[in-house]
Amino acid sequence: MRLSILLLLFLNLSIAKDIRYKIQSSNQVQHNYISVSGASVNNQADIQNNRNMRDDTSTVWLQDFEGDLSDWTVEAGWELTEESSYSPTHSFHVDDDNLDLLSSLTSPIVSVPQLGGENEILKMNFALWADLPDFDGSGDNYLEDYYWVDIANVSDVPVYFMQSASDAYEGQSWWCADPGVGGYLDAWVQVLQSPSINVPAGGNLSAMMQWGIEDPNGAAVGGTCTDGWDAANVRISNDGGVTWNLLNGDDPYDFYYGYGWIYNEPEYDCGGSLEQVAAGWGGQADWHEVNFDLSSYVGQDVIIQFAFGSDPSYSTPDDNTITGLKVDNIAVTDGSGNVVFSDNADDQSTMVPMNGLEFAWEQYFYDYGDITRPGSLGWEEYPVGAPFNGNAQLDISEYAGDDIRIRFTARMDDNDDGGNGSGLFIDDLHMWKVSFNDVPEVTNLTALGLDNQVEVMWDMPAGGSYDNDEITYVDGTFEDAIYMSSGTSVMGNYFDMPYGAESSVANSCAVWGEPGLSGATTLSGFGVAAGLPEANPSYTLPITLEEGQWNVFDLGWDFQGDFVLAIEVSTTIGMAIDADNAPGQNSWANLGGWEPWTQVANDYSLTDGEFGINANVTTVGGGTPVFNVYRSVNGSDFNLMFNGGSLEDNLYLDNTVQNGNEYCYEVTAVYSGDEGNPAGPVCAVPEAQTIYEIAYDDGTDETSINSGPFNTLCVKFTPGSYPVDLYRASFYCVGSSNGVGFVNVWDDDGDNGMPGTLLVENIPVQFAGGVWTPVALSNEDIVITEGSFYVGWMESEQTPPIGVDSDNPSDNSFIDLGLGVGFEPFGNYFEGAMMIRAEVDSANALSAEGNYDLAVPIEFSLDQNYPNPFNPVTTISFSLLSDGVTDISIYDISGRKITNLLGERLTMGNHTVRFNASSLPSGMYFYTINVKGANGQALFASTKKMLLMK
Repeated sequence: MRLSILLLLFLNLSIAKDIRYKIQSSNQVQHNYISVSGASVNNQADIQNNRNMRDDTSTVWLQDFEGDLSDWTVEAGWELTEESSYSPTHSFHVDDDNLDLLSSLTSPIVSVPQLGGENEILKMNFALWADLPDFDGSGDNYLEDYYWVDIANVSDVPVYFMQSASDAYEGQSWWCADPGVGGYLDAWVQVLQSPSINVPAGGNLSAMMQWGIEDPNGAAVGGTCTDGWDAANVRISNDGGVTWNLLNGDDPYDFYYGYGWIYNEPEYDCGGSLEQVAAGWGGQADWHEVNFDLSSYVGQDVIIQFAFGSDPSYSTPDDNTITGLKVDNIAVTDGSGNVVFSDNADDQSTMVPMNGLEFAWEQYFYDYGDITRPGSLGWEEYPVGAPFNGNAQLDISEYAGDDIRIRFTARMDDNDDGGNGSGLFIDDLHMWKVSFNDVPEVTNLTALGLDNQVEVMWDMPAGGSYDNDEITYVDGTFEDAIYMSSGTSVMGNYFDMPYGAESSVANSCAVWGEPGLSGATTLSGFGVAAGLPEANPSYTLPITLEEGQWNVFDLGWDFQGDFVLAIEVSTTIGMAIDADNAPGQNSWANLGGWEPWTQVANDYSLTDGEFGINANVTTVGGGTPVFNVYRSVNGSDFNLMFNGGSLEDNLYLDNTVQNGNEYCYEVTAVYSGDEGNPAGPVCAVPEAQTIYEIAYDDGTDETSINSGPFNTLCVKFTPGSYPVDLYRASFYCVGSSNGVGFVNVWDDDGDNGMPGTLLVENIPVQFAGGVWTPVALSNEDIVITEGSFYVGWMESEQTPPIGVDSDNPSDNSFIDLGLGVGFEPFGNYFEGAMMIRAEVDSANALSAEGNYDLAVPIEFSLDQNYPNPFNPVTTISFSLLSDGVTDISIYDISGRKITNLLGERLTMGNHTVRFNASSLPSGMYFYTINVKGANGQALFASTKKMLLMK
């Protein structure tokens, strides 16, 4: 048969189906998925899936409705207008004044370009203004004025009859459905066709059948003979499929003219060439046997079709009880009951799924004019993720390399009881390519500022290969499970393969059988394109899950890289979840489109975690990365470091830095010349090792205090040596508010050593609650040559309260509450240390060769080794305040003890020990000192880092 597009478009001028679309939103998912433990509030943060990242987008086709549009098919109601447009002057418009209208705007054939590789996808959207206030004027939750978008693949047609164990009669059954939605969508014509069969004497056709199809009650479409909506029937041809006739069985059809046929091909209507096969079943029918008398065809070669057709509105997404047509145990027998043909959808399967049209419209999505929907408040580009049915990601990659047609259809009801607007405007139909970079990123990137040096480290990307290895994301126990309230879904795990692997073989799969939710289902394997599971499975296998155990199935499925193994989940089959491994990083679900399970769980308060599916995997090939390091100085652009290209190790030491500047780093992995996206940036400020911090709090606040507007508070600091340069102060504020305070530094030359001369006066600083706020003071050139100094602030009305550590004494904290008495000890009001700290630089402190006598230590100390970095000898200096057994040991970065440099009793004083690392590789090492007294009591312990560079 040949689809007559022009006739169909003309017919649409005079017909309009009653409103059947329900007003929906994305929360429909919540009503389909059920958690065994009930809905759970998920406190996980919104997880971004970083499996790949968008790297580039580019337009591949744009129709702005300017110039010659004679090849567009424009039905009555639509017009090209200059009344309003998105760009530059013209758009197509259909006014909602056109009551009782069903009208379409159809593109000519558009050739979709091929994808440039597996890391590209294609998307399509358009600009719109949807001023359609009468979307639900009657308030019955059914749409009245709305629109939808269809795509027809002129080069290929989709096929939806499939073998499935979901609610099958026995083993597997034939099911006309899209498993992603758990049933059928709009505008389908699908057939399941037999091979040629010679009908024996007494011939009879029998089949087990089940259907959930839109109820035909009240069906009527003006200008047609329609008396039913979506439809299923059985047909026969005795001339090789040139003509068809209806087979009438012992279960009579429910109507004569199904709109599911007529909408897709007008020849099904009364008077048409296919009128004789326009009857059909509708409504609900459980599994039952239907018999058809074939005596009229004895001795003839015939072809038999089980057919299904759906009209343009109301399908499974609107009512999840209408799940489509299922057929099983098809048999043709003679008068004695001998079987001459059979198909059980399992080991005996010769029926052929086919599309019933030359090409078929597939709904992209539908939408309406509520103020929450795209374009309802004015011109807008329809955004990715906006459709609540159909193609949420606006992904048209499945049409790459094919010819398509695009159709916009507007439906206006016979009144404007919800209001009258300007109608629907369409402009700038746009296809674009999105390229993805799937080269693995490095992880745990860190930068550590040292003295005139920055150390950059990272973890290696996942690499290597698999050789009959088990991959699991669970700990073996399952706290919950997910199943369906109705319909089906596909749920499984994404198995991320080493980058560069030429192929990945899933040798076997283990699926946990959830108690009470196990039995017959289908295991499927999906390839992955651009980081997203493909819509259709590459492999399927009917399986039976035994509850309370791992069920292992041999596969031998070969994929080109990453893949997903998933099972069909239904009202009786559940997916076990290991909630202890939340948030899930590998679990995905498909209910109308693939989504990471963590996203679904977060959106609908369901249990998050990893699914109970494991895989045994073998890979062929693989790659070992090198790394590039990029640097930015004080906010400048990132540039590849002269010595930071093609590094084989996951460590980079930047010796071309100056203390006090901020250096930020990004690192990329490179496999065989393919460079991935940068990790980072991470930043560090190198500082002299002579800088040390003076603090009296333990870092935890128990309470807080404000001195009040224009009043002051401060903390007293006393260096351990002189002179020192004032380098930085830090303030810890409490609460969630932000506000300005004015930082001051005082000398201790006031009465009785209290704050006196202002060394730094009223520097305005924005403080935030819950964090340490650093305040740079090095450029103030403050040198402390003796005694103490004070750091604090004058408050404004917005200054957040300073934290107070009540576990430590208030000896060094002072406050002026504006009572006229000046600064008072904070302990007069509250016991605790204000959380203000100071950092000083002791580089200028007099050495033993100067006037400052270090012959007698004033404290235990462990100095930074010198030189550092070193190669291969360095000196470690330390001071003992009293005699003690002194142990100095060296450890590598993993914590393994390398050697003991010292282990003996030493007298008080200053000491040195030399360390020769000529036998060790380059890297970071740690040295520790432990000093014990005569009775074994611990007197002192400290640890520092040093860097060996060969």
